[in-house]
Amino acid sequence: MRMKFNSLNESKATCTYCLFDFKIRSLFDQFMKDIKVIDSQSSLMSYITGSKIWFGNNWGDIDHVFIPVFMDKRAHWILAHSNIAHSHLDVYNSCYKTIRDVAVLDAIEPLRHIILRLIRRTKVLSYVTPYASLSYILCKDIPQQTNG
Repeated sequence: MRMKFNSLNESKATCTYCLFDFKIRSLFDQFMKDIKVIDSQSSLMSYITGSKIWFGNNWGDIDHVFIPVFMDKRAHWILAHSNIAHSHLDVYNSCYKTIRDVAVLDAIEPLRHIILRLIRRTKVLSYVTPYASLSYILCKDIPQQTNG
């Protein structure tokens, strides 16, 4: 997938299926006890290498990853946008007036920790930040849902 931000800056992007987020969340408690639990998760690593989904890209060859995140307790979707080179997540919540930041942070916590481990494990990048988790910003200047 290629996306164009403007006529001067062309960036490459990819996305994941919602199953990526589901799998990460299902492993998170185990991961917090033993980070090596991720090392045997070839299905998750195949997202990073670009072989899991049609038209997927190796995360070492792209600039951005878009990750749909389902908030089970709220029956609400949010979007996490990862800037791979900067080890950062921008999080978009179209209902932040009713879905509070603490619930959003709880939903992205597994991604913040596990994505860096997957990138290190697959070695798709020559350099990965030494930090334990991705930094994040909860983006507020976005259109909001009016239906609740």
